[in-house]
Amino acid sequence: MKLDTDIRKFILKALLAAKGLPLPEDTLTQAITGAFPAVAFTDGDLRQHIKDAQAACLIDGTNDEVAGVVWTLTPKGKIHAQRL
Repeated sequence: MKLDTDIRKFILKALLAAKGLPLPEDTLTQAITGAFPAVAFTDGDLRQHIKDAQAACLIDGTNDEVAGVVWTLTPKGKIHAQRL
């Protein structure tokens, strides 16, 4: 589905724009929601898109005591993001 692909590309671009700094999950989900205002995402939808990118080994999450889960690009994800 094209929307799923567009969302995955957006996730990669958002993390690339963070210049190596990890993004808290809340920040990432708010960015996705803001980038696709016509889509009525549920929390589960947003988490699934992030998990799909993680399952493709494009992003990785780490549990931070203060920020909760934070996300960064994997080396594979960085290569893909730079090509977009």
